[in-house]
Amino acid sequence: MNLGEVHNTNENFNNYSELIPILKGVEIVMLGEQSHGEATTYETKIKLIKYLHQELDFDLLVFESGFYDCSKAWQKIKEGENVRDAIGKSIFSIWSATKNLIPLSDYIEKVKNSDKPLKLLGFDSQLTGKYSENYFIRDLSDYLRETKPSILETKEWEHFSENIRLLTTFDFKEFKKNKPQQCLNFLLKLVSEIKETKENHKSEFWTQTLKSTHSYLSDVSLKTDFRDKQMAENLIWIREKYPDSKIICWGATSHFLYNSEIVRMKSPFIQLSGGNYYKKQPMMGGYIKSKFQDKVYTIGFTAYKGEYGLFSRGKIKIPKEGTLEFMLGKSKYDNFLLPLYNLNLDGYKSRPLGNFYMKNDIDEVMDAVIFNREMKRPRLDRNFFIKIYPENKYIKPETE
Repeated sequence: MNLGEVHNTNENFNNYSELIPILKGVEIVMLGEQSHGEATTYETKIKLIKYLHQELDFDLLVFESGFYDCSKAWQKIKEGENVRDAIGKSIFSIWSATKNLIPLSDYIEKVKNSDKPLKLLGFDSQLTGKYSENYFIRDLSDYLRETKPSILETKEWEHFSENIRLLTTFDFKEFKKNKPQQCLNFLLKLVSEIKETKENHKSEFWTQTLKSTHSYLSDVSLKTDFRDKQMAENLIWIREKYPDSKIICWGATSHFLYNSEIVRMKSPFIQLSGGNYYKKQPMMGGYIKSKFQDKVYTIGFTAYKGEYGLFSRGKIKIPKEGTLEFMLGKSKYDNFLLPLYNLNLDGYKSRPLGNFYMKNDIDEVMDAVIFNREMKRPRLDRNFFIKIYPENKYIKPETE
């Protein structure tokens, strides 16, 4: 399916109606990316998001960013906050602080007061932005003051609040020194206490938020690896709370894969340093595919040539014969979607993960792949980054 030009704000949706039969019955579309450093991938996803929202009634965009942060962002957007600022304070800066994401925030801004807004949420267990730093403890204490005020007088609450402060200001060294394991028990106690209160959206939200935060604290302090399972549980919670919505997920292809245990990278070094991770446990996409089956459609991305990386420059070399990218490069189209159902790609190496070659068949781990002939690097909006993170010591302002 030809996707046409994807750069800037291109909204020529010729041929996009071909998505209608492809996505028949689908309620969750997962839009991956190779390494968090591909601007052309971002542009392609934004164009797809606009079409899915305008024509196929997908109305909920869920990012690989904080479950709490993005919920707060949508609350703030509804209260009138500028969408780009809200995204900057909630979504990982690898996306939100790039110039390439401005068309997405502009689009959400444009439709936010319409009868069909594009809602924003997040599925990550991590606390990812300024909203969690500035509001997490404040919002939770406001809720507990209404329901279980005695908790706020305890030493446990004081200790937990301090550790959340350390986490949200990225002071992991001090966090690990400050008995974080005690917070894990306290979080379980909090969840149990909240379950005793009247069941409503607030209690359900805080129960899920604290379960998610428990996974995050455990991963940081005990070196557990609950993140993918928790991200899946967060997305399942969102799906159940918004049963009439159709969902678009934005994140890494590595998290969205299903059957991830079969992934094998061509390079022994890449397999050892990253590929073996897939053997340990299912990725988020595996849990989601198992839960929702054909209602989920997982899309990866690959490129013919170009560059990638936000803070460093990686080169995507012209592919060799016998690879998927070499074959796709023979197409007359520069950007297109290839459904993988019933295709025989046995023996074709491909590079949807980190722009490194994968040996296993791509059709066994995703439903479709999008091909971009020329990959560009994202551009950091330095002044916007400094606006959101004025305390940073590394990013300098842009000069004329």
